[in-house]
Amino acid sequence: MRKGLFFIVFIFSFSISYGQKSNGISRKKSYDRKEHFPFSVSLRGGLTQFYGELNEQDMQGMAGISLGKSFNKNLALTFDYTAGKLGGEKAAFFKSYFINEYNSLELNVKWNLTEQFSRLEPGNAHFYLYGGIGLVCFSANAFATDDNRLLRFTNSKLSARNPLFLRWGPPKGPAGIKKTHEGILPLGTSLDFLLFKSLKMGIDYRFYFVRTDKMDATSGRRLINPEESESYSDTPNDKFSFLSVFLTYRFKGTKH
Repeated sequence: MRKGLFFIVFIFSFSISYGQKSNGISRKKSYDRKEHFPFSVSLRGGLTQFYGELNEQDMQGMAGISLGKSFNKNLALTFDYTAGKLGGEKAAFFKSYFINEYNSLELNVKWNLTEQFSRLEPGNAHFYLYGGIGLVCFSANAFATDDNRLLRFTNSKLSARNPLFLRWGPPKGPAGIKKTHEGILPLGTSLDFLLFKSLKMGIDYRFYFVRTDKMDATSGRRLINPEESESYSDTPNDKFSFLSVFLTYRFKGTKH
């Protein structure tokens, strides 16, 4: 988490200073706050990191696509889809490692801090802060570190759906689900650079709060199976993040 905070402070300071230096003292801020390229599509790829019981890192990959709509130069809305893997292990006590394959859908609100706080018309570097709500669908398995035996899992023929956003309660619906569905709260920052009028590239750091403790097929300091045929535990929820690079193509709006 400290690395994430350092990253946020660094890219915010860089984007403000870079924008002011590139504009000079003659570039007064425009009164026109309309975004002339209001629609966008982004492709991203990067590495994930997990925070939970099996938290000795084994960084896995992710890829995603985003559709964006800017309301003005300060505020935008994005709909994001991500497919990726999480990994990690714990030699002490658990003697196991895990692999989690997940897909997520998110709705995020983005705030352009460079536009908001720059006294001059910003340059080509822009820093964003964003957050939202979403759904993650995953299947996790934990294996023994010595012989790769399957020890714990989240989904089986007995698994039924647990109620979304609830910590306790029996599973609902028919058994045999292949993916666990849980609510997520994403929070992130991004720094982008304008390459051409319609094309941007940048880096993105996103942190997820997950409404479950089963992302690593492990729930609390216990060796029992956490599949969805059982109720939730009262242990702290899991968290994970990714650091990615992205490329964004912007579509020019229609003239009125």
